[in-house]
Amino acid sequence: MKLIVHATDGSAEAAEALEFAIELAQETGAALACTSVHVRHAGVKGLNPPITEVEAPHGAEHLAEGAAATARAAGVAATAHALAGDPASEIARAAKELGADLIVVGSRGFGGLHGALVGSVSRALMTRSTIPVTVVTHRPVAARA
Repeated sequence: MKLIVHATDGSAEAAEALEFAIELAQETGAALACTSVHVRHAGVKGLNPPITEVEAPHGAEHLAEGAAATARAAGVAATAHALAGDPASEIARAAKELGADLIVVGSRGFGGLHGALVGSVSRALMTRSTIPVTVVTHRPVAARA
């Protein structure tokens, strides 16, 4: 494995996925391409809790660079990539263009009506990507040790 793409939206779930991606990169010697997507069109307004989305292009840059800095601090070669558009489509496109072997994302666990109204980036990514996708769900503290 040479390159892993990690996608972040700044959520706690994305941070857990980053931990997993870093561990995998350390074990395999892969580099990380840390991405974040500026969402041009916000999701459904008025949902409680509100959906965390990157609203400004500089926010995507900040999140991607923060993830890359965390990976580099752990000894993993990492680059940052700020994208814009539909998250699943842009992550899949970037991973393909970068020649990634794997995409790692977190999951907020949206299901039922909320998931149907808002959509799930991880679910959409699994159907749009030609590259394998690992979806990291909440990992108990004991599993991280």
